[in-house]
This record gives sequence, structure tokens and C-alpha cells, in this order.
Amino acid sequence: MKQEKVELNGSHNAAETTLEDDDDLENRLEDAGLIKPPDGGYGWVVVFASFMANVIVDGVIFSIGDVIVELWEKEFDTTTSMAAIAPSLLAGFYLLSGPLASALSNYFGCNYVAMGGSLIAASGFLLSALVPALPVLFVTFGVVGGIGFGLIFLPAIVIVGQYFSERRALATGIAVCGSGIGTMIMSKLNPHILRLVSGAPAYNISDTSVYNTSDASVYNTSGAPDIDVGVYNNWRLYLVVIAGITLLCIICGWFFKPLKPSSSQIDEVTKITAEYIEKQEKESENPLSVEAETTTSPHVAPGVAIERFKTNNAGELRKRLNPERPFLSTIELHASRRSENHLVSQKDLAAIITKDSLADLNRPLAKMDIFYPGSITSLNHRARAGSMLAAPSSRKQSTAENRSIMYLSTAGLPTADEDESWRYGITATLKMLLDKWLLTSPSFLVLAIGGFLTMSCFFVPFMFIRKLAEQNKVDGTNLVTLLGFINVIARVLCGYISDLPHVDPLLVTNVALILGGIATMAAPFLTAFWMFALYCTAFGFGVACFAALRSIVCVELLGLEKLSNAYGILLLFMGAAALVGPPFAGAIKNATDSYNMSFHVMGALMVLSGVIGLPLRRLNAWEKKRMMEESKHSVEMQPLNKDS
Repeated sequence: MKQEKVELNGSHNAAETTLEDDDDLENRLEDAGLIKPPDGGYGWVVVFASFMANVIVDGVIFSIGDVIVELWEKEFDTTTSMAAIAPSLLAGFYLLSGPLASALSNYFGCNYVAMGGSLIAASGFLLSALVPALPVLFVTFGVVGGIGFGLIFLPAIVIVGQYFSERRALATGIAVCGSGIGTMIMSKLNPHILRLVSGAPAYNISDTSVYNTSDASVYNTSGAPDIDVGVYNNWRLYLVVIAGITLLCIICGWFFKPLKPSSSQIDEVTKITAEYIEKQEKESENPLSVEAETTTSPHVAPGVAIERFKTNNAGELRKRLNPERPFLSTIELHASRRSENHLVSQKDLAAIITKDSLADLNRPLAKMDIFYPGSITSLNHRARAGSMLAAPSSRKQSTAENRSIMYLSTAGLPTADEDESWRYGITATLKMLLDKWLLTSPSFLVLAIGGFLTMSCFFVPFMFIRKLAEQNKVDGTNLVTLLGFINVIARVLCGYISDLPHVDPLLVTNVALILGGIATMAAPFLTAFWMFALYCTAFGFGVACFAALRSIVCVELLGLEKLSNAYGILLLFMGAAALVGPPFAGAIKNATDSYNMSFHVMGALMVLSGVIGLPLRRLNAWEKKRMMEESKHSVEMQPLNKDS
């Protein structure tokens, strides 16, 4: 018995030594093979390109409803709610296409996806200029244009995360400020374009107030006569111009060049890989081969079949597929695939494996923090506080403290022909982004419902605030421009807040939403421009805090390992809300013949979204405690299950 015990202890110690060696090897591979964000240099060119893409995309989305809804009401003799459907579809599919845009960017690169999105959106707007009926516009303008914009927006965010780490808060803040500045520019530019293509008098070109009247004696506060939309309504040529502006995003996308490993990195990883392959062939009694099997890992979406090694040694299997050693696991998976399909020398095999592994582990979504807008310094604190994983890492140093935590990407897919591998890669990414596990989390469900309520109101003031002001005999000419300006200021402040570890972003978001919702409910009672300006400030801060801080809230509540997953599903909730919000507000206006009730209802929904988020910390703490208890109970039951 003693001899058996000694042999077992010796085997156990040998296994521990092997695991320690693999830890060191993993660190060497990650240090050599993971591309470090430059945090400057060409990255600032990327930031400017992302900024300009946001200027164009969000500038059009947030301002076009202010002018186009009224024109379509007149052109197609329809109601406000029907005319508002097309802009709502544009905003909705802009968000709904987010997961698809992320998956495409992960495989083909942010540059190609953004340029393709520009062509798709511009094509949708050009087709919209030719359609004879409003329902066709729902498809061409709303669906096609929205998907195209989504394929520009997501790559513009992802590429900044690739180029910046320590300075990411600043870089992301600059890029997303393009949203507010674009709203300011396009809200002023839209009436210029419309009146230019419609042949309106030149002296009226600075006025954005458009009344449904043919009486030239009607004047606004600037003293210039307003334009009759029945006479000057060439919205078709206006959309052609918007299509031309959208094509400028091709230039922005061209600058979204992916980071690539240097030749010295490739040589170093190839050297380490060759040493590791040689070591494995000497030590392992089992040949490298694979079979498809479903597994569960925090680094692979549940239900995705990944290739696992055929081996009778369970310890060796766990070692080779350890999610805490993504580089080694990916090398093993590629080695097994290549050794079965190709008869090559060890040197050539190491070079091929290195190329495949570097491509996999340096894809955009291989970084769990890719959607995190703050710096890595603040991320460490929030990630540790929010992790939903029950078991701590066995690595000597937490991966999150040194570099972005990784997950196994397309290397984990079942073997496929090279011509079809892109389909598997995109499918795996979509499954990771849309993992249904989060829908069983009470914390996430409350977060998602709150996001839905907020986004149902998000676009309504941008579309109808000028009309509400005019209904109250106030000049609403500059209100959408003011909303864009407030958005810029609020985004900058939120970027500063995101790097303060002791500030509660959830509380900031909820309070801002409640105040913005109360202001929206009170908007119909406002009777002067300065009152509307105060309203725009409150509402603008509310929605800007929601947009800028939601990724940080996700990390604190769900952990970094669930950020990409949460971001993907939240985009679906928010996209669905953007589809129904403005038409619902328009339907209320049609039923009451006034915008008052529309703002009352939308404001109440916004307040509700903030209120249900207030107890979210306690709910999340209860959920984590329950998960720990279940995990502890499961561990205690394992010996009993073995005995039985």
C-alpha cells in the first residue's frame, strides 16, 4: 500500500510540474504572440476615422427623422406613426445588425466590413429615392440602410479597442463624440440640402423650421418666411445626397487596418511551437488526433462543438484543452488538425500552426475586453468585482491583470473545408455573442428590460422635439442641434467617470435616466426656448450616460467573461425597442392630435427604466451568492456520485 501511495504521489507531483511548465510556456507564447495595442501612433489615425464614421452614421440617424417624417406625411398623405416607421427601422436595424457586424469583423476585418456597410447603406438610400410607395421605403430605407449603418458602426468601435489599451478611455471618448457632433452638423446641414435640391429661396437656407402651410406671410423668430413643404419637397434628391455622404464612410473604413504580428513575433512563436511539438511527441503515448465533441467553457459559447483530442488520459485531455491556457490549447488543436490532414516536416508544421494560431488569437473578439470603453487600469478592479465564474484561475498571475483574457475562437470549430471555414467562424462568433445562458440571469434580464424601455424613448425627442416646441409656439429650430452638443459634453464626462474606480456607473446611469424621464414628462408644459434648452440638457445627459456606461455596468454585474455576450444580446433588445418607440409615439399623437401625451408616456417609460435598475446591485449580489452555494453543493456531491 505504501509503495502504491508513493507511486501515486510521484505521478501527482509530475503532473503538477508539467502544469507549471505549461503555465510558463503559455506566458512565453502570450508575451511573444499576442499583438500589443500601440496606444498611439497610427492608432490616432484610426480614432479620427472612427470619429468621422460616427459623425456620418449617427448624424444621419439622429437628425433625419426631424425632417423626413413630415415630408413623407405630406408626400404619401399618411399619418405620423406610419411615416415614423421607416426612420425607426433605420435605427432599429442599425442596432439589430450589431452581432452580425461583430461576427463579420472578427473574421474578415473591420476595414472590409465597414466599407461593405457603406456600399449597402448608400445603395439602400439610392433605391429609396426611386420607390413609389411608403411600404417599400420600410425595406430600402429602413432595413437595408439600417443594416449598412450597423456594419459601419460596430467596426468603428471595435477597431479602436484593438489599437488602444491604457489610453482606451480617451480614444473611445473621442471616437464616440462623433455621434453628438454629427447630430449637430447634420441637423443644420439637412435643411440646407433639402432646400437646395428643392429650389427654395436662398435667403431662407439657414432656417430649419418648416410648417405645413402655403401662406408666405407666416414668419418664424428669425424674420424669414418659412418654406411650404407641399411645394419644396424634393426628398428623393435629398436621399441621393445622403447616399453620397454615406459613401464617404468607405474612406473611413479603409483606415481601419488590422494589427498584424511582426516578423520577429512570428519567428519567436514558431520557435516555441516547434519546441513544444517536439516535447509532446516525446512525452505523449497517444498520437495527435481529434474528434468533434460538445464541451462547456467560459471561453467557448455553450453548445459549440469543438475538436477534442482522442486520448485515454483524462489529465492530458484537461491539460491540452485548459481554457486558462488559450494559446497552448489553440496550438494543440491546430496541430492535431494539421497532423491528420497534411504530411509535412516538423519545421513546416510549426510554421503553419503558428500562422493559424496567431490569426485566431489576435482576432478582434478574441479579446474579452474589446467592448469595454475604459482603460485596462480601471478594468482590473471592475472585472474582479463582477466575475460570475465560481472558480478562480489557477494561473500564478491573473490573465486579466496583464493582458486581455482570451477565448478559443475558430480553432475550436469542427474540421471544415477551407472554402467554407468562414461560415463556421461567423457561426461560432454569433453563438458566443448570443449565448442564451444570460437570459436565465435575473440581473441581466432586469438590465435588458431597462435597456429596452430606455431605447423605446431614445429616438423620440430627436424626431419630435421641434414639432412639440412649435406646437407650444416656441421656435424649435436649434433643439436637435442642442441635443447633439449635450451628447458631446456628456460623453466626455462619462469617459472621465469610466476611469474612476470608486464611482458607481450603475447609480449614475439610473439617476440620469430618472431625471431625463421626468424632464421628458414635463416637456409639454414648457413655454420658452430656455426651458426647452434645460430639457435637452437633462434628456441628453440621461441617454448619453446610458450609452456610454452600459458596457462598464455589464462588466461590474456579469464579469468581463460575459461582456461580449451581454453586449450582443443587449443590442437585440435595444434594436427591438428602437423599432417600436417612435411609431408608438406617433400613434399616440395621431390618437390625441397632440404631442403632449407622447412625451408624457415616453418620459414615464424612461423613468421606469431607471427605477427598476436601482435595486440591481442587491439582486446581483443575491444571484452571485446563490451561484456560489450551488457550486459548493455540486462539489460536495461529486464524491457521493462517484461512490454510487
